[in-house]
Amino acid sequence: MTEQRARLVASVTGLHFAALQVGAFLAVESVSSSAWSTYAALSAAWLGGTLVGLWVAVPPRAAVIGGVLAFEGLVAFTQLAPWSRGLFVLGVAAVGAGGLWAGGFFTRAARRRATEGVFLHENNGFVLGLVATPFAFAFGGRTTLAALPLVTCLALFRLDETFKLDRSTPA
Repeated sequence: MTEQRARLVASVTGLHFAALQVGAFLAVESVSSSAWSTYAALSAAWLGGTLVGLWVAVPPRAAVIGGVLAFEGLVAFTQLAPWSRGLFVLGVAAVGAGGLWAGGFFTRAARRRATEGVFLHENNGFVLGLVATPFAFAFGGRTTLAALPLVTCLALFRLDETFKLDRSTPA
């Protein structure tokens, strides 16, 4: 992978992480709780998922798809059962699942010894996501909020060879 492509992948990865993390918080806070404890619990769940992803080798494609599916399930649940007590628990689980790829991404970058520039660009992408995700929700509603991680997921699969399926070996 060229250096420029690696930077782009890292930036899109950061945008993806922000879309999942901030999007989950916005989905939960809009129909359940906007208390600091909700934000703290969701942040702790992200960190917990990241720690699991650091230590457990989850296949990259499975980690990204699992995080996106968990997020999409959370957004759907906020539509179907707003104010449900189960929403908080589902939110914590969804955010933890989203954090799995964060741990995998960081270990992969460390193994390639590409941490210096990669983390800078991942962070820049995350900052962009911190701005883009609330705008998406404010101006596009829940539909746009749900679409953002799908778009970033597809972009990651298109850009990064890590997610390519190996078709040379029989299934």
